[in-house]
Amino acid sequence: MKKHSTKNLPALLLAALFLLPACQTASPPAEEETEVVMQDAAPETFPVPETAVDTSGPRVIVDGKKLTRPLTEEEMAQYPQETNLPALYIDLGKKNPSSIQHGVYTDGRYTLVYNGEGIVDMPLQIKGRANYSWSFPQKPFTLKLEEDAPLLGMNSGKKWVLITTFSDKTLLRNYITLNLASDLVGMEYSVQTRYVDVYLNGKYNGLYVLSQKIGLGDQQVAADALFEIEAQYRHSDCSNCIVTPSGTHIMFIEPITDVTDSAEREKLMSTYRQLLVKADNAIMYRGMEDYSRFIDVDSFVDWYIVNELVKNYDSGFTTSCYMYAKGGKLHMGPCWDYDTCMGNQMGAAECLYPEGFHVSESKYSPWYHRLVREEGFSKALRDRWTELYDSGKIAAFQQYIEDLPATISESQKLDKKKWPQKLKMSDLRGWMSLFTYEEELDYLKNWVDTRVNWLNGEWHN
Repeated sequence: MKKHSTKNLPALLLAALFLLPACQTASPPAEEETEVVMQDAAPETFPVPETAVDTSGPRVIVDGKKLTRPLTEEEMAQYPQETNLPALYIDLGKKNPSSIQHGVYTDGRYTLVYNGEGIVDMPLQIKGRANYSWSFPQKPFTLKLEEDAPLLGMNSGKKWVLITTFSDKTLLRNYITLNLASDLVGMEYSVQTRYVDVYLNGKYNGLYVLSQKIGLGDQQVAADALFEIEAQYRHSDCSNCIVTPSGTHIMFIEPITDVTDSAEREKLMSTYRQLLVKADNAIMYRGMEDYSRFIDVDSFVDWYIVNELVKNYDSGFTTSCYMYAKGGKLHMGPCWDYDTCMGNQMGAAECLYPEGFHVSESKYSPWYHRLVREEGFSKALRDRWTELYDSGKIAAFQQYIEDLPATISESQKLDKKKWPQKLKMSDLRGWMSLFTYEEELDYLKNWVDTRVNWLNGEWHN
């Protein structure tokens, strides 16, 4: 596969990347009247540091108590960094790692080391997370620290997520897509990520992607409310759900989950239900002049480009589609959950092949089905794709896929030794499965190249 030109990208961005770690409208339904008063404060932004583990994109805050210090010789021997990547040791004492339960915290301690420095023997709690991926031998976890910490140069936080790489034989999909949203597209409040080698009770448990858990906060999503758009069939408890007239199914996540007073709770639900209904009516029946009063069009365009580019099944408003309210408008993001994208899911046949649209054609996403057919949004979409393509950022994404395997090579070998069944798995792609790391990488590169060429034919001005 040929190398892709990146000559038009800023040098600082490249350094951070490659070092690592018109439709006719119908009459609308009647609107409800509402007054939505919200803060419109944006966090301060800084350039991306040129370090081997800080690829956090345009939004770098990194605050909180500094816990990192130089390691003693004894600590380096006790907590060895066996590869070029950071190592995270989680000690459960006398408890076996198999005793970790889904959704129930277990006490433990953690040590995080990188290049002779680290956070040593600090308390945490750990629990199992996610749904389908919890069934994997290499399980995903949520970590809750005793106090906020800026782990590996990421923004300070108390809750963190360890994303398993078990379902992705290339080990790349989650990491590169989240960094596409952050570093190349520059989406506000993008998830920051780092690769880490994880050890449970001293035994290697594989290569993981570490990220801060998505939530409201100055160090995370500095907004007024956070939502997840998800298909209704995925719920058992829908007490915090808002279903719009178009059928878009939205879970109100924060701050509603922390509110116990019934009157305050109902006020929050009423306020945001009205905002969502106004946005829904405008999206489904009007033009950009109207719906842009309720949605941040730029974020809706950028989120769509990221998710349609990688053709992620979940992004068809099935699950893990986050949205936040800020300054009286809805914004799409942060992006999340990409282990089965880029042709890695046979069960989602419409997403397996690199040609064709998915997000805008999903039966669960009436908003994007309508938006891409509306003249104003369609023009904004084509203009933004053309800008990203002509500036070399799409080519940089392709080049990133070429270069990143060398960075994780040492960990990939350890991971393969720990989980040999990972390369033997055929659950996701059936007869299209491949069984060597090199074949899977070639499959991913060719899929992305074909996808980019197809989308460029559809979207480039």
